[in-house]
Amino acid sequence: MTTFFSDWYYLSIRSIKQIWRPLLALIPSLFIPLFFFVVNSASLSAFSKVEGFPEGISYKDFIAPVALFTAIFFSAGNAGIELVQDISSGYFKKLIIMPISRLTIILGRLTEVAFQAVFQGLIVLVLLLAVGVHIKTGILGTIAIFALLMLFAMAWSCVSMIFALRTQNARLVQSMFVLVFPLLYLTTSQAPKNLLPPVFAAIAEKNPVTYIIEGVRALVLYDWSHPAVWQGFVIALILFVVLVALALNSFQKALK
Repeated sequence: MTTFFSDWYYLSIRSIKQIWRPLLALIPSLFIPLFFFVVNSASLSAFSKVEGFPEGISYKDFIAPVALFTAIFFSAGNAGIELVQDISSGYFKKLIIMPISRLTIILGRLTEVAFQAVFQGLIVLVLLLAVGVHIKTGILGTIAIFALLMLFAMAWSCVSMIFALRTQNARLVQSMFVLVFPLLYLTTSQAPKNLLPPVFAAIAEKNPVTYIIEGVRALVLYDWSHPAVWQGFVIALILFVVLVALALNSFQKALK
């Protein structure tokens, strides 16, 4: 057991160091969420006056959780790209012949994702607070928001690792980026479900990302009693368990 945690620790340190190489690579995943937040909150501010929109809530506050979510969503795919780089460089082959648990290799990547999620999330949070966004659930709610987003980020990063292990092709893994926008915009990210067209509302209800966004939104706009809070955590936990198991399975197949 001591060896397991020791291996996990050292693999995590190596993965975390890769976040800063190069540092400029972090800019897109920070710029894009903030850009869309500024543009949407300014151009669609009148939407908050539409009948059926949550009363007493500005559009800026309504989409603030989406900026936090997007900053983390955009960066969670890096784990797969880095895994392909390790396969191409030969480091992965050296790693798998060592007497270490395969699970620690996955957990090392997930620790990197969690660390980057907190780092980028804090930057976006500070900027949101600076423009007047207020988190109704306070400090504990902020911690819960980051816990929820980290859990989802680690789950989503498993998808990119599965692609990396199955294809071992950097271009195919990078192409996963196109999945981000459908998964993000076919949700309640831009409007409440009751104001969406029926078809889009039905899709949003089946989209797991909707529940993560609504969970964060409830912690920002409402209180702990809102059902979206526990629903978001349940969906994120289910995704995490299922996708980690699938990533581990893909890992075993890659070794055959």
